Amino acid sequence: MQYVKKNEIPDLRKEKITAVCIDDFAIKKGHTYGTIMVDIKSRRVVDMIETRELEQVKEWLQTFPSLRYVARDGSIIYRSAITQANKNIIQISDRFHLLKGLTDAAKKFIIGYFKANIGLPVSNSHYDGKKTAFYWKKDTGRIDAPAKKHIAAAERKIKLVQEARKLQKEGYAPRVIAGQIGVSVITAKKYLQPDFIPVSSGYNATHKCNRLTPYAEVIKQMLSKGNTFKEIENLIRHKGYEGSASAIRMFSTRVRRVFKTTGVLNAEKVERKWLVSLLYKPIDKVNELSQEQLNKVISEKPILGQLYYIVKAFKEALFSKKVSKLNKWIKDARLLEIDEINSFIGGITRDIEAVKNAIKFEFNNGLAEGSVNKLKVIKRIMYGRCAFYLLRNKLLNLEIRR
Repeated sequence: MQYVKKNEIPDLRKEKITAVCIDDFAIKKGHTYGTIMVDIKSRRVVDMIETRELEQVKEWLQTFPSLRYVARDGSIIYRSAITQANKNIIQISDRFHLLKGLTDAAKKFIIGYFKANIGLPVSNSHYDGKKTAFYWKKDTGRIDAPAKKHIAAAERKIKLVQEARKLQKEGYAPRVIAGQIGVSVITAKKYLQPDFIPVSSGYNATHKCNRLTPYAEVIKQMLSKGNTFKEIENLIRHKGYEGSASAIRMFSTRVRRVFKTTGVLNAEKVERKWLVSLLYKPIDKVNELSQEQLNKVISEKPILGQLYYIVKAFKEALFSKKVSKLNKWIKDARLLEIDEINSFIGGITRDIEAVKNAIKFEFNNGLAEGSVNKLKVIKRIMYGRCAFYLLRNKLLNLEIRR
């Protein structure tokens, strides 16, 4: 193992560094923090210090007189330190942190505004012969885990059947075939029957005839009046029901569960976490939620649709290269009168020049974030027991060799 001495710390200040990104990192969990600087052009770590305090960071930045651009997060300390070190440095706010700040604010509003489960009244249920989101998930065209398991089992069975019939053609008896393919003699004989079908045609059928279907509405009405399972069973059996009592209990339990969580007796359930997911990905990536359900929620709560529009418009403004779009977005967002969004607007307004620079320039803080992860790996290799100067020395030497 190669060891380095304290006085062998490399110095990259001799290079003309104009654009960097800076970020903080934990030296010791919950106690000490440092600051790391990465050259955006060479993508190498330039330097790191054992603090993120204003005065020390300012003095550190002043040792790099050629700096013209600094990408950072929304830290007030870093903003002030850069300004005091050199007023001519162009500060650029990181786009990822801006988007995260807005989506966190929108998420906080949704959690406070909606219940955990939202009930959408519907006229039909699964037992009426029509599919709803409560009983049937949205068809996404994907193969779920049970289906994959079933397909794999079917393929194995097809292979065994083919092998059994091949051995039969070669003249082997069923007992010998059973031993060769590893099944019982009875199973082997079943595989050899000409009319045997390895795959069940009834698997995953979306709708089967149900004896309870004609009595679904009667059960719902009785549940709304507080009738017991036994009273419901006696009534619908008197009307001609010939199915099992367990089917009645299962259906009644599902209806009661929807009513308990949504407040609507005959409803399809939309979970709040699905609405939160739409802040981060399009609806076709949210398997549990359909566009029709979303439209229903927005028609009842228009503020949700306006919130989604504001989040989308902010993303477009950040990557539009047009600062005027940001000014328009701030005006539109304030019209919503949402406290969480107004708080976010207040934060970016205080740092408006850096936010506008994030639209003008391509620089971001991603290199610093990646370098912090690299630093964590080195810390783990050294078991977290190294002195700071040794950690810095090791990282900078690795960067120079790279």
